[in-house]
Amino acid sequence: METTTQTRPVELSGELFTDRQLAPTGALQAAHGAVRAVLVKFAVEPAGLDEGTADLLVRLSKASQHSIRGVEVGEQCHMSPTRVSRLVDRAEEAGLVERLPDPDDRRAQQIALTEAGDEAARVLSPLMDEVIDELIFETLDSTERRTFIGLLDRVHSRAIELLEADSSRE
Repeated sequence: METTTQTRPVELSGELFTDRQLAPTGALQAAHGAVRAVLVKFAVEPAGLDEGTADLLVRLSKASQHSIRGVEVGEQCHMSPTRVSRLVDRAEEAGLVERLPDPDDRRAQQIALTEAGDEAARVLSPLMDEVIDELIFETLDSTERRTFIGLLDRVHSRAIELLEADSSRE
């Protein structure tokens, strides 16, 4: 014998999520999701990479001496040590990065770009340029770009402040 459960919609009193709450976060999330999808489809995948590895290669390419501590990857990407380890494992297996001892801390490791990683980054870079040109430079004029970047930087800084304040309470 089959049993079915009927549910009734809950009667809500008042609006739970206001436009004031959702308009900025919704717009930010929608833009982030769409930009991310375009970057993956037209830059990351054609370069033969996955999104996490591409992000790691960009960070290493921009870093001093093309290496950063593993813990810094986690801090920059807001990733757990386990996720960072898996990401670095995949990139290392592909020959794109290598783990090296940290000269300043015996317990830490540096994640360094290999020649193959540098080559992969060189394939990715012009593809990303094309996408960014179409998304940003063809959409916003120079004043709008400066404003846009400035506003995003302010929101990012405030989010980091909130995260740091929360972690100091623990």
